[in-house]
Amino acid sequence: MNIKSIFNAIYEAAGVFILWIIIHYIASNLYPKFCTELTFLGFIKSMFVAQAPHCIALRWIIYNGGIAINSMWISIAFWATTKMLKKIVVD
Repeated sequence: MNIKSIFNAIYEAAGVFILWIIIHYIASNLYPKFCTELTFLGFIKSMFVAQAPHCIALRWIIYNGGIAINSMWISIAFWATTKMLKKIVVD
């Protein structure tokens, strides 16, 4: 494995991580605007709009995006811990 392929792998992994963060951020900000407005009328409308396809999709993105981001942080922590333990054991 050469250095260029290693950097490409890191770039692709970071791209997916950043993409999930962006998608999660956008969905988290769109959900209150389109599905749960902060007004009395929004409160009344939310019981009907909550089951609309766009609200279901936004909730799916928020929930699964959070899980994906959490999993990526766990993977990064596991990778970093492995690197540190290898260094301690080898040195």
